[in-house]
Amino acid sequence: MTRLARAFLAVGPSPPVLDALAARLEPLAADRPGLRWAPRGQWHLTLQFLGAVGDAEALRDVVGSAVAALPPFTSRLAGAGAFPSARRAAVLWVGVDDPAPLATLAGAVQRATAELGHQPEERPYHPHLTVARAARPRSVAPLVEALEAPAIGPAWTVDEVALVASDTRPDGAVHTVWARRPLGA
Repeated sequence: MTRLARAFLAVGPSPPVLDALAARLEPLAADRPGLRWAPRGQWHLTLQFLGAVGDAEALRDVVGSAVAALPPFTSRLAGAGAFPSARRAAVLWVGVDDPAPLATLAGAVQRATAELGHQPEERPYHPHLTVARAARPRSVAPLVEALEAPAIGPAWTVDEVALVASDTRPDGAVHTVWARRPLGA
């Protein structure tokens, strides 16, 4: 039985999508004091944050069973925003063109993990890919506007869910994919 100190379930865009996002962010990231840009290796769309996982194998198996019943689907990065708002942002993010399929997938994952005692998120699911964080709330409205349109990169097929171990360190988190489970298997 493998224990993970901190983990989450996520989907990741394809390399061509990540390339397009990197190209879009590069000119925006220059000279932006107070923002810490997420490294490419951490770009993902979280389905559920889990925290500590007592039995990673059991989690892998229940998630695998849940997502096997769902068909793969396409998604595309589009739109942008900030939490809690663009005027007082702590997080700058990029969204997706159609959140419904990811919301369905997140719901299936959260129902499956509840069997193992993981609590589903109380807030409605909002698929997003975090691109930057602010140490203190600040306006990122010009960045949101610059990322709004057009869509970023090509559409990609969401065909698996990753169980990711997250090791927080003083210089930032290190994410390691511990398991992958295919949709529609």
